[in-house]
Amino acid sequence: MTTTTRTTIVRSGMLAAVALVALVLLVPGLADRVRSALLHVVGALRALGHGTLTLGDGFVTAIAVSLVTAVLPVLLARASRASRPDGVLRRALVSAVVVLVAAAVVAAQSATPGGRFRSVALAGFVGVAIGSLADAAWHARLRAAHASGRTRRVAWTLAAAYALVVVLVATAGSPVDGGIHPWLVRAIAAGHRLGAPGWLGYDAVEFTANVVFFAPFGFFVLLLFGARAWWVGMLGGFLASCAIETVQALFLPARFASVDDVLANTSGAVLGVLVGIVVLGHARVSAAQGHPRAAA
Repeated sequence: MTTTTRTTIVRSGMLAAVALVALVLLVPGLADRVRSALLHVVGALRALGHGTLTLGDGFVTAIAVSLVTAVLPVLLARASRASRPDGVLRRALVSAVVVLVAAAVVAAQSATPGGRFRSVALAGFVGVAIGSLADAAWHARLRAAHASGRTRRVAWTLAAAYALVVVLVATAGSPVDGGIHPWLVRAIAAGHRLGAPGWLGYDAVEFTANVVFFAPFGFFVLLLFGARAWWVGMLGGFLASCAIETVQALFLPARFASVDDVLANTSGAVLGVLVGIVVLGHARVSAAQGHPRAAA
């Protein structure tokens, strides 16, 4: 398949997606019906048990919005025949404007327009940030170099320390957030009083913390084994998370094994891989600029 053909297919898909989104936004009540259908599916998944999508309905909806908007920067990149790495910021800004327009349209149909606008806009911006990271990683993948010997030695040391922390946290006899739970609840309540979206509750903070906690996993894999091992970081994060939840289910009765934790941890490993690709790609460019003969 030629580049022109792929570009045409992507552009056609974008037009169809834009038409579908415009239909959902402009037809009164259709957005709420789509949300209800999504939550019906989520309810069916929750019936599976094992901590599957125990997240609140509002946060699940926010995740869905983020996943949809994450596609925007990638589609904009693929729709251009001359997509350039230096266009990542421009595509991110265009995607952010689209999110603001969509949030304004959705808010106009709501009984609480201010809250709905903040909710959709925040979830959309998170999605744009993730999509822009994927866009940057896509352009950096071919020029991403292996880390230098010194960098890899440091990475091995940090990875060993990180692995120790993961084991200690995963095998602790009680949840590690038990001591800060009351403080965290009060902080979340204060955030809501200041205008934070309603879906930004304790479940959202806990899910995000698990994502952040596993991001170094994917990052260290990229530093140690290079950009071609991206799949090792992603698959390894999934397997490590499954192992942790299995240990908690079998040997730690005070801990709660959850499919949601596997999803969050794996997502964190994926984000770490994307960050690692971008970092290694930037390192290659910096090295080439500093030592043009060596790069040649």
